[in-house]
Amino acid sequence: MRRETKMNSIYESIKAATTTGVVAVMFMTTTGGSIAFAEDAKKPMPPALKDSPEAGGCMPDVSKAEALQNAAKSKATKSEAAKSAASQSAASQSATASQTATSKEAASAKRSQKKLLAAADESWRAKPPTLPAPKEFKMPEVRTYKLDNGLKVQLVVDHRFPYITTFLGMKTGTIADDPESLGVADMTADMLKEGTKTLKSKQIAEEVDFIGGSLNAVSDYDFTIVSSSALSNYTDRMFSILHDVLFNPSFPEDELKLKKTNWIQELTMKRSNPDYLLEERFRKVVFGKHPYGVVSPTPAMIEKITQADLQKFHKANYIPNDSTLIVLGDIDEKKIDEQIKATFGSWEKGERKAGELAEAAVNKERRVYVVDRPGSVQTALMIGNLGIKKKDPDYFATRVMNQILGGSAHSRLFLNIREQKGYTYGAYSSMPARIHPDAFSAGASVRTEVTAPAVKEFLFELDRIRDSAVTKEEIDDAKAYLVGQYQLGLETQAGFAQRLLEVDLFDMPADYLETFTKKIMAVEAADIQRAANRVIQSKDLVITAVGDASKIKSGLETYGKVELYDANGELTTMANPTKPADTKTIEQ
Repeated sequence: MRRETKMNSIYESIKAATTTGVVAVMFMTTTGGSIAFAEDAKKPMPPALKDSPEAGGCMPDVSKAEALQNAAKSKATKSEAAKSAASQSAASQSATASQTATSKEAASAKRSQKKLLAAADESWRAKPPTLPAPKEFKMPEVRTYKLDNGLKVQLVVDHRFPYITTFLGMKTGTIADDPESLGVADMTADMLKEGTKTLKSKQIAEEVDFIGGSLNAVSDYDFTIVSSSALSNYTDRMFSILHDVLFNPSFPEDELKLKKTNWIQELTMKRSNPDYLLEERFRKVVFGKHPYGVVSPTPAMIEKITQADLQKFHKANYIPNDSTLIVLGDIDEKKIDEQIKATFGSWEKGERKAGELAEAAVNKERRVYVVDRPGSVQTALMIGNLGIKKKDPDYFATRVMNQILGGSAHSRLFLNIREQKGYTYGAYSSMPARIHPDAFSAGASVRTEVTAPAVKEFLFELDRIRDSAVTKEEIDDAKAYLVGQYQLGLETQAGFAQRLLEVDLFDMPADYLETFTKKIMAVEAADIQRAANRVIQSKDLVITAVGDASKIKSGLETYGKVELYDANGELTTMANPTKPADTKTIEQ
């Protein structure tokens, strides 16, 4: 009753307010819900407001029966509206789903089209890119002159970096050693930076570190090279240390003793290395008593080296009149000549005494030399013969031939023996060239059980490159590789300085560096086959193997008479492998 009275009162208040202006009243149900707004008081109140069942049954002008009837109609209307809304929503969802499906189909079709286009666009991947023609190397300006003592000097200015590099090459090496006292040339070079008349080895090392550089000396078969480098603002100090180690070495006794001990221990360790044993035996057979046949002196020879031996060798063989100095880098052109003169001008001339060299061995018929390593699971193989020297007319053709045969991981030996047969991790060939003919060789380390089959494949490839012409693709690839590798090596100061020094030490033509690319590119298939027939002596090859003789010897006998050696280089037999076959020790 109170609720009805209250609603009537509110209604009357609204009705009265319509004559006075704008009113906005929100009717609230007992649940707090909004039921209507009337914003324009000038318009009559909508009848629906009066009869609205939302008024909670408080309708003074309508009977309760009518109110119930109206409420039922209202609910039915709402139900119909809800059904209509649900139907419209379903239709909308269906339309949306249809549009989504159509959109997905379109996206899928678009992706398929992109894939087809991409496949068409990437058809170029099936063909390797065509390499451009190699660029010719343009030689920078080289200023050359000689000091009064005969030292040849070559200067190359390069201000790109604040750095300077020097290489001093002398035409002496292990080839100048007395055959009865090997190791002196190596030891002399190695001891240069171990002490002078004024500095100890540690002081020399500290000075080199301070100037941000390096100092090295090494002796090979033909040459001795002393190199140094430094930040260019320390050029004076670099030349000072270089002068001291070159002309005032003291070869201190304590350092010499340590060097000898370390070298002997190193050789002892190398006796367990199959690659060392392989090279030692191979070079002994190919070169015989020629100096190139020496891989290292014996421990007894090393032990006998004295300070007096080093001093004598240094005086006799470190001379300026057949040496060359390369200075390259951020040079102060106003000062460099005086710096060089102050460093090397007092170096006294000498006379180099060239001794007679033994001739390299002449190997007739194919022979097999096995170094026994009981229990070895691999066999190290090296097959080859005497090669050519650096100044040989066939040098460039032989370089290309070797590259095709076994110069890299896409060469014939690798593709056959590793990729096709799976006998090894890598198979290669090598053709170093020196003042005198060096050795051509091909080799790999293979599983013990495939030793004989691997030798068969090596011989097959060596004969194939002799007997049939190589393809144009092989020639083009080999040339591109050699030229690219060569020119890349000229990019650094040290690389270019070494190449420049090489030209002089080997007495190569002055345009050697500039014409290298042209001469490689001029090699043709006929040149390669001619060089292969000349260099690879198929019927007289030396076959060397290091492995378990009890497992590999019988298979290798297929390829020639087998000689067996132990790890110390002693000729031995299978019947008694721990003792020499006779009293003869293989020549060192």
